[in-house]
Amino acid sequence: MGVLDMFTENLVTRLRLIVYAVLVFFSFFIFVGVAVLKDKWFGQCILYFDGGYIAPPVSNCNYPMAIAIMLQLIYTLFRIVSLLLLVLGKFTPEMFLFSNILELVYVLIDIAATILTFIGACILSAGYNAAKKYIGDAALSAVNVAQAGSWISTFLWLFVAAIGVVYMLRSGKLPFMRSGGAAGTTNTGPTASNAPPPDTLPNYDPPKY
Repeated sequence: MGVLDMFTENLVTRLRLIVYAVLVFFSFFIFVGVAVLKDKWFGQCILYFDGGYIAPPVSNCNYPMAIAIMLQLIYTLFRIVSLLLLVLGKFTPEMFLFSNILELVYVLIDIAATILTFIGACILSAGYNAAKKYIGDAALSAVNVAQAGSWISTFLWLFVAAIGVVYMLRSGKLPFMRSGGAAGTTNTGPTASNAPPPDTLPNYDPPKY
């Protein structure tokens, strides 16, 4: 429990702020790198190109860009603003933005972002390996930047998701971790700890003859 005790609300908030800010920085690596790659090939996606006459689907490039923009830029900027206002005292922990249910939603989004960014990184890496002899020097740096941004972002998402899970476990904010009776049971009757003491029976001495 010594390690878990380190994850105070103050520390977790600041760690999240730092990681989200770094995620915003690396989001530009992904969507700018992929955009430059597409621009070098006149709007087409060279990933997975095998030298044939049919161009690979442009969705191979659009997917990593969409994930980087929606989750890694827009969502993280929202989180940075809300957490920064909390640190500055403009927001309070009692607000709905920081309620237990939304805290769980944030952690689930972080986990989903980890998986989706990992998929995007795999698409970029596998697509590059399949078409690296056709990409050329002009777009090589762009695809390498996009790959680096995707893999670094994957580990950053994993880190911030792990922080959220550990913090919720420590603070008891998970619904199934709340204290009380077993799930599905209700202890309404008196127990050994809260039952009133039994009445003391009177002690009648037998008559002496």
